Amino acid sequence: MSASKGLIDFGALEKELRGSLQFEEKYYRENAAKLRAVNQKVGSYDEFRSLVLASHLKPLERHDMQRAPRKQPWNPVTIGNRTHHTVSTWYKCVTTSPWKQAGGRPST
Repeated sequence: MSASKGLIDFGALEKELRGSLQFEEKYYRENAAKLRAVNQKVGSYDEFRSLVLASHLKPLERHDMQRAPRKQPWNPVTIGNRTHHTVSTWYKCVTTSPWKQAGGRPST
């Protein structure tokens, strides 16, 4: 507040309020994480600390993963013309394997 004019600086007041709300939200979030960690009976202080430090993270939901672009296919070996080569190489390995020649898999 400006003492000379008696005016309220709403920008500074709003900034202070936002900071206080963020601090309070963090406090309650971390406190809840601490209580969960104690109830889980974590094995060490490092595990406890990790749970508290990760309290701001939220799990991914199904639609979050569906919208994400795929950066790598499930099996990069089978892309394009390499598919036929890979399958024929696999077949060649299977048909000429020592187990096949010996009459089956060895007993374990």
